[in-house]
Amino acid sequence: MNKTLVLIHGRSWKPKESPLRSLWLDAIKSGLKRDNTEAYNRFSDIKVEFVYYGDINNKFLKKELNKPWIDDSDSRRITLEQLRGYTAGQFTKRNYNKLPGKESFKEGAADVLSPILNFFNLSEALIAQVAPDMREYWNDESVFGTEVRRQMIKPLKRAFDRKGSTAIVAHSLGSMISYDTLWKFNRYGEWFDYWKLKIDLFVTLGSPLGDITVQENLKGRKASGERRYPGNIRKWVNIAAEDDYISHDSKISDDYRKMRRHDMIESIRDYKIYNLSVRDGKSNPHHSCGYLIHPTTTRVLADWILA
Repeated sequence: MNKTLVLIHGRSWKPKESPLRSLWLDAIKSGLKRDNTEAYNRFSDIKVEFVYYGDINNKFLKKELNKPWIDDSDSRRITLEQLRGYTAGQFTKRNYNKLPGKESFKEGAADVLSPILNFFNLSEALIAQVAPDMREYWNDESVFGTEVRRQMIKPLKRAFDRKGSTAIVAHSLGSMISYDTLWKFNRYGEWFDYWKLKIDLFVTLGSPLGDITVQENLKGRKASGERRYPGNIRKWVNIAAEDDYISHDSKISDDYRKMRRHDMIESIRDYKIYNLSVRDGKSNPHHSCGYLIHPTTTRVLADWILA
């Protein structure tokens, strides 16, 4: 099997690379083992590239927030163990509503306020408060964006060089990094030999790519027509959890419909899910493990593995 799975984590504080990579793989494999034995058995034949920029993110947040880094690997592992206790049929609204500390006002407020704040040029200031590392990503006065994209370039190049099937699973800020890096591989002269290559599957989890302000800061934003978008994605699946304020605009198919009109992509599909993650006693609908182990994500990955 010549398949490569590229994984890239999201924003905020992160554990060291090895435990985070292990956590992601365990979450994916747990979902496959629960729902699709054949895909689970074949997963070991897939080449996995884990894109890690947590050290860069932690360094920025430590300076920006004046807080020390704390290793929360054990807490994340506890969350995953709890998620393993659910069957595929239990990822429901009813069970989600039973979680402790559930807060839906953040998602609702972001959904209502985002267009208004954008109109008055206040959205970036709000994002800087809620997710400073996300705002720093497109700060032209900073090397942060360049540094984190650099972590994505070599793994993606290796995947393309294998000439097989490639899938990218990107969480949160990682979806922005992936999108921009794919655009560069499809548009920049130094990547001319890769212009015609495509990834088969792009899975975005808890992604901010539906947000107006985020869209205005992506690579290609100043271009028109086909050049505005990356043309190297065959299928795009976007999965957003209820109350995840980072992906408050949970539909991306409408925002990127011109990719379909230009016949640049085969399909763009949106799914709304319930993320049952509980971190430190409180519901955390943005948590990556809850996305990775969810039956919807499992089904999408299993279909790619077995294709």
